[in-house]
Amino acid sequence: MRSAPGIVLALAFIVPCAAATRTLDIMPARSTIVFTVERPREIVEGRAHRFSGRVRVDPERPGEGAFAELLVEAASLETGNRLRDRKMRRAHLEVERFPKIRFRTVEVRLSAAPEAGSGAPLAEGERRRAVITGVLALHGVEREILFPVSIRYDDGSLTAEGELEFRFTDHDIRIPRFLWMILDDSIRVRFRLVAEDPGGAGGTPGSDLPGPDEGR
Repeated sequence: MRSAPGIVLALAFIVPCAAATRTLDIMPARSTIVFTVERPREIVEGRAHRFSGRVRVDPERPGEGAFAELLVEAASLETGNRLRDRKMRRAHLEVERFPKIRFRTVEVRLSAAPEAGSGAPLAEGERRRAVITGVLALHGVEREILFPVSIRYDDGSLTAEGELEFRFTDHDIRIPRFLWMILDDSIRVRFRLVAEDPGGAGGTPGSDLPGPDEGR
């Protein structure tokens, strides 16, 4: 029969990834979410001011079980025009009925690292490309969406930058109209999200954050 220390040592080799998984908080003060809606000869730009979220990743095995969730307060979206923003929140987003915009990942597919495979560890300061599949819950409607991102892991923090596009009507939102101006049925979102452990030390081991197949 194996001794207790021997069993502990064997378990350490069997489940190393659990101990290495880190949970990082998205830091709004260091992050940006901006959106653009267009029509011929007209561009409306805005941004989200209040949002939060978490990222769960094992830097040594980033392709296994990586997960992220982002929550945006719909009432915090602004375009710089008070009249237009009031109409956007009341008539289009209906923020009293649907106060949160939620995105959660379903799958994270990393590109291969230089001279290594797609499952290679995240090297400090090295940029990696990834394709994200996730679910966007907006205006009471959930839709799956896919888009590319650029990821960099640096001194315990994770930075993700990318762009995605979707249609208003996919989420039962009326195409925005302001006075004589009718916008396109499309919105482009650009983001730069920085996630880190607010307490330092490179992230909190483990997490109560739901996994890729949870919370659906």
